Amino acid sequence: MRLRKASRPATDRPVREPRAGSQAGGLEVRKATLPTLALQGPSARQKRSQAAAAAIALLAETFPQCFSVYQERRRPLKIGIHLDIEPALDGVITPAELHRALGFYCSKPFYLDHARKGAQRLDLNGKPAGTVTADEEAHAKATLSRIRAKKEARTAAAKAQNPAAKRLSLADLKAAALARKTDAQYGVSQEEINHAQNAATRRSGRVEAKG
Repeated sequence: MRLRKASRPATDRPVREPRAGSQAGGLEVRKATLPTLALQGPSARQKRSQAAAAAIALLAETFPQCFSVYQERRRPLKIGIHLDIEPALDGVITPAELHRALGFYCSKPFYLDHARKGAQRLDLNGKPAGTVTADEEAHAKATLSRIRAKKEARTAAAKAQNPAAKRLSLADLKAAALARKTDAQYGVSQEEINHAQNAATRRSGRVEAKG
């Protein structure tokens, strides 16, 4: 009669808790962390520009004879026109918002270009309300020059960072096509042909010199 070997009771062995992030077989599994992409909204400057554009759209809708959303149609405004706009809008936009919108409106190149000596200024009804003086024209020209200088500087900086590729002439394209054709027919590159021609020219020169 065989006696079976008594096994140790289960309570004899300490029970180990599995490590966090571990897997059977001793392979540790790390949690994959996905990078959180911060959604960047518009900058403060962009927000100001958007708010000014919205205010200008409101002014153009309310006073179409005076304001326009199209820059090429904008004409010089009456001096102190904000004092007429505020009571007419009755608090729809704040004085600060109106001030920024008018500054945005009057600082564009088309508006500045139309601010010439003797040009009529318009009131809210599109009626003449004064004219542009010589000093105001000079100020508009100086502002326009600064705007154009900044634009040219930005364009030059962009070209310096991304130089345009050299455009090939028709002669360059023909030479490249001939080189490819020669290489395909004879298995010889155009550079090797040119080198051989130059060597032959030098040899012929030496022969004539000896003669």
